[in-house]
Amino acid sequence: MGDDIRGKVPPVRPKAWTWVWVSALVTVFCGGPLALLAWAAVGFDEATGPQPVDCADALEWAQATLPENAVEPRCTTASWLDTQVTADFRMPRGEAAQWLAGTYPGTEPRKPQFCDHDLCVNVQYDGEAEPGGPVAVDVTVTYEGESALVHLLAFDT
Repeated sequence: MGDDIRGKVPPVRPKAWTWVWVSALVTVFCGGPLALLAWAAVGFDEATGPQPVDCADALEWAQATLPENAVEPRCTTASWLDTQVTADFRMPRGEAAQWLAGTYPGTEPRKPQFCDHDLCVNVQYDGEAEPGGPVAVDVTVTYEGESALVHLLAFDT
């Protein structure tokens, strides 16, 4: 006779909150990684490559001074998670060891058989570093005839 309603199942409609949860999950799983990529891009953009800096300032940060008779000084600084300062200069060969001893007293230069240069000094400031200063300084000296090429690397963490 007519339509019998007893055997038919009405269509199931999702509840309104189901769509809210589905939207939230899609946002987390798709938007989360995109947000991380954007954050990393901004962070790497803020990182600076080596930039020239005044050698007096660079060596002061490394708890050193530029020798009066230094020639061709070149200094750079770079920072992102940590700060790194480098200094390269030449000075008279006979004064290099004395400069090292006066600049970093209490440190013994390593002999050539223990480093790849004529003199090497590594200074660690384990808990003794000035706030905002380096935690370590590496200095290498390479003799070039009557002059010495000094390379200093200082960094913090």
